Amino acid sequence: MNDCYAVLLDTVSIQEYIFSSNRLRENLGASHLVKEIYRTYLNCALYTITGSTIDLDAWESAESEMPCDSEPVEIGYVGGGNALLFFQDEELAQKFIEEWTKILLVHAPGLTTAVACSPFPKDLQKFPGSLKALFTKLRQNKAQHSPITALPRHGITAECARSGVSAEIYNVLVEAYVSASTNARIRAASSSKEELEGKYRSEIADRFCFTDELDKLGGIRGEDSHIAIVHIDGNDIGKRFKEASTLKAIRQLSKTVRLATEAAFKAIIAEAVEQYDNIMQSLGFDPDRYPKTDGKNILPIRSIVLGGDDVTFVCDGKLGIYFAKIFIEAFERGRASDSGKLTACAGVAIIQTKYPFYRGVALANELCTNAKKKRKDARSQDSFLDFHVSLGGVAGKLTELRESYFQVPQGSLLYRPFKVVPKDEKSLDLFLSKVWQIQSNLPNSQINRLREVLTFPEEATRKFVQELKWRKRRLPEIEGHQYAETLFEDGLTPYSDMVEILRFYPEFALQENGEKA
Repeated sequence: MNDCYAVLLDTVSIQEYIFSSNRLRENLGASHLVKEIYRTYLNCALYTITGSTIDLDAWESAESEMPCDSEPVEIGYVGGGNALLFFQDEELAQKFIEEWTKILLVHAPGLTTAVACSPFPKDLQKFPGSLKALFTKLRQNKAQHSPITALPRHGITAECARSGVSAEIYNVLVEAYVSASTNARIRAASSSKEELEGKYRSEIADRFCFTDELDKLGGIRGEDSHIAIVHIDGNDIGKRFKEASTLKAIRQLSKTVRLATEAAFKAIIAEAVEQYDNIMQSLGFDPDRYPKTDGKNILPIRSIVLGGDDVTFVCDGKLGIYFAKIFIEAFERGRASDSGKLTACAGVAIIQTKYPFYRGVALANELCTNAKKKRKDARSQDSFLDFHVSLGGVAGKLTELRESYFQVPQGSLLYRPFKVVPKDEKSLDLFLSKVWQIQSNLPNSQINRLREVLTFPEEATRKFVQELKWRKRRLPEIEGHQYAETLFEDGLTPYSDMVEILRFYPEFALQENGEKA
């Protein structure tokens, strides 16, 4: 049995490419271009070398265990920022690589890709080892060479204010000359919005729409507004791909993860539509002041990356934890084709709207990584969520920020990260019910006092607790602990996180959670 030739495609520094701009429209356009390289541009390259159009979705229902049994080209899978293709002969594979990369230079300048190509035996027993070797080769190729994918400065033209390289093309939407890379992003942004609204047409109907402007995501103009950047990543998905023993198993897993991600984001949209009045009023809007575009109400959320198990979206600052919780709960309701549980970790960065967007994205990624570390340290199989509220600028690494601002005389102000679904002392559901108890039982003056007292030595803590008792009030307790008596236990306190969540979680949702507890 003759070998076929496998071609593994991947993107390099995808986060840097998508979020290199501080403008949401360009981030959205860049994300759309990343998806297009595995759709329109992939098919264009295949058509050029074969003379026929290939169904890029046929792989999802294919039953074959081995590739290229009869066709000259076969899609292994597409998803998660990469794609696997099989060719009957090496010459066809090389022609495809040349054509595909040439197309990207023109239509997605600045986007860097990596490719691995090698013989692939048509032997079921050798499939796992052959696939592992292909991924190893891809990793080596990434490390060895970084191709130039955008023209450098010409030296005789003006500089693009958005990208810092030569301004080559006049863009009518921004009414200025911009670089080819920036122009491609801006043009792709409108396609991204149309695609998103088409995908969720049944949920948004003719009443709602999405925006590509941060200022229209919910914050009231003229007031101190925050946005939440949410990054969610599936747990152990890459490991499960590597452990798949057949092509069919990989395809099924890829499809299942994609469908679970789409269903989870759909759950957020459905909730945002159903609770729209409650959400907007919790953000401080009167019904006659809801943000609108062309007569439609703007939903206070916008997806940026939505592929495979890797998700990034932006929303009003008060909705980040709320929407992340909905997403993970819905994602866990999916079931992987390998019979394993689907879980994910989330990082929610809540920053002021005016601060650099890309810094917020980096912070959200760090928070997600920290949630995964907590999961690993706890040897847990559950989903975790971490968040950070920045009332000023975002400067420094997450660890530096927390060492500087969250260590107090009695210990740490950080009780997070939280488990999202399980009902135990570190579960987000339980914690939110305690936050509602604070909201229901303490006046704002006492809540503000609590925030201050947590930074003081133990003597101030005892006086504050005695004062609450004198007023016949009590802080919410967590079963098995005496936090309400001492505020701190083993150097930890849950109350700082409760106060922060109270500010950045919609009140109606807190009440619903508290009543269910």
